[in-house]
Amino acid sequence: MLNFISQASPDFLLIGSLVFGGCCSNVIALELLVGDAPKSGNLITLAQFTFVALEGLRHHLKFTPDSWIPTLKPRIVPFFNWSLLVAMFFTVSVLNNIALGFRISVPLHIIFRSGSLIVSMLLGWAEQDLVNASDYAIGITLLSIALILSCIMGLYQEVTYSKHGSDWREGLFYTHVLALPMFLVFYSDIKHQVYLFNDTEKISLSIAFDSIPGGTMLVPEIIRTVIGDYKVPRLWLYLILNVLTQYVCVSGVHRLNSVSTALTLNLVLNLRKFTSLMISVWYFDNEFTIGMMFGGSLVFLGTFLYSIGSIRSITKTKVKELVNEDTLLEDN
Repeated sequence: MLNFISQASPDFLLIGSLVFGGCCSNVIALELLVGDAPKSGNLITLAQFTFVALEGLRHHLKFTPDSWIPTLKPRIVPFFNWSLLVAMFFTVSVLNNIALGFRISVPLHIIFRSGSLIVSMLLGWAEQDLVNASDYAIGITLLSIALILSCIMGLYQEVTYSKHGSDWREGLFYTHVLALPMFLVFYSDIKHQVYLFNDTEKISLSIAFDSIPGGTMLVPEIIRTVIGDYKVPRLWLYLILNVLTQYVCVSGVHRLNSVSTALTLNLVLNLRKFTSLMISVWYFDNEFTIGMMFGGSLVFLGTFLYSIGSIRSITKTKVKELVNEDTLLEDN
């Protein structure tokens, strides 16, 4: 048992750094984006999917001496299984980003995706005035559908990986690259958002680094010196930051999913979302309602109960192993 923990610790430390560091930084970039362009959900999702697909392509191309045209490496998981996962993953990603355009704040967005659905829905509706009720109801509905699909997707991933084996890079690549043609449905909206992004004021990269917590530490000084005076449209810069942090976040999630159960994955992600919630409330001064507070409390309570259950399970397993060892010794 100790040998397993010592071997697994470096992997889980890396995964934890990717999940918490990448995903929490992504919330900051998302806040900056939706503050100026709340209806840009489709463009944000397309940019994230495109970057992940292009980056993953280098890991899945195979060059042979017989042909100068590269081919894809053999898959561990059959194409049919990936197609189902892609359909669910694409739908969840699009719905979550579109919902931000319907008067859904980032803190409430985080709470919903953490699973405190009913409480947030009821209290959230009670706090809205009648003028905003229609848009808000649409946003709530989109998040509710996305939450249900996300749970189904997690369980289906666990079954698929247990049957065919797991490769986090393969999962990351195929769930993104196979979804790219689906964005043609949103062509008109994405085109409009591109024009909107181009029309925003240009800011220097040095100002952007200073405006993001930890930005000056993450970017080496020599790079900040060279490109610091270069100016780009503000929303494009925020989108680039969002895409990069999202990639780090998704990489960590896929790594975690390949080595854990769906329950463990959901609980770790809920803790990450609660951390992101605190960042959103503290740094961006977002409202923290009673419903959000109750939802966050449920997250911590669920994680605490799961931890106790895990410790007891490990203890029982260890005792059973010792009993079996004693029985074998007695038989010998």
